[in-house]
Amino acid sequence: MSKIKRQAGEISLHGNISYKDAKEIRNKINGDITCIDFAKLSSIDYASAILLSKYRAKFKNVSKNVASIFDLIDDKSIDRNLKSRKNELNFIQFFGKNIVDFFRNTLSLSEFLGEFLIKNLKALLNPLNFRFKELSNFIKDGGVNAVFIVLLTSFLIGIVLAYLGSAMLAQFGASIYIVDIMGVLTLREVAPLIAAIVVAGRTASSFTAQIGVMKITEEIDAMKTMGLDPFGFLVIPRVIAMVFALPLVIFLADVISILGQMLVAQNILDIGFNEYLARFKDSIELRHLYIGLFKAPFFGAAIAIIGCMRGFEVSHNAESLGQKTTISVVNAIFCVIAIDAVFAIFFMWYGV
Repeated sequence: MSKIKRQAGEISLHGNISYKDAKEIRNKINGDITCIDFAKLSSIDYASAILLSKYRAKFKNVSKNVASIFDLIDDKSIDRNLKSRKNELNFIQFFGKNIVDFFRNTLSLSEFLGEFLIKNLKALLNPLNFRFKELSNFIKDGGVNAVFIVLLTSFLIGIVLAYLGSAMLAQFGASIYIVDIMGVLTLREVAPLIAAIVVAGRTASSFTAQIGVMKITEEIDAMKTMGLDPFGFLVIPRVIAMVFALPLVIFLADVISILGQMLVAQNILDIGFNEYLARFKDSIELRHLYIGLFKAPFFGAAIAIIGCMRGFEVSHNAESLGQKTTISVVNAIFCVIAIDAVFAIFFMWYGV
């Protein structure tokens, strides 16, 4: 039933008029208007009142409540362009807020780690209940599918480092030492760190988005209702998959990065592949490779745990999903760099 009726030049309003009726108001109120009757009007919102305000002289039977809305529109003392002031934090408030957020995130991570360790221990004690099919899928998604972008990044970084190193060493007539320096640097730090950062940006966000969408669509609540443990189904397979997948990814990153350095050495320093490999075999100890691979499971576990933790923190809206996905990537990359720094100091301290 129409809320706006027109007979000749007279308009009568009925019921509750809102912004949803704006189109009908524009269609009915055109041409010559003799009067607009508010006798049968129950209420009107601010948006519709603005559309009718220019016909104020033709109003009749306007109730007190409706008239107050039009008086508000006509009030010249109100600054329509006034914007609310942003509540900006001063330095002390900003510093305090970040400290509180840090301790809150640390507590949340500790709680998540504690639950993971307990549930993981139970899974190891009951291997028959472990979901090996999902484990293989997560190894593929988080590790195998990331190989191409990791190899491309490592190859380019290897070329860049070799170019810089060759330019500096050539000044001292020590070009052959590029094999020693870049070999150790690549195996111990560069290739593992680059591979882990690329995987962190790709996989942590993927895990957060997957679990976050499941939470928004209430699939996790459905799992709980069915008596299933979401933590055991969603977190443990992902973490174990990344622990197994990342050493392989880092090993391939080592190989392709060294290949990039070999190409630069041959074209810039005239060091052939055979000479490079012979020097590499004689100068680079195998322990440097082991050190880089030793850090890989810790990188993988940190990436998966943070990705899953942020996924469970998603609220039931799309905005929260975007925020937690972004935070997940930042946290995962930071943890990878922090873990690498701790291991670097530890190995240097003990002369490994």
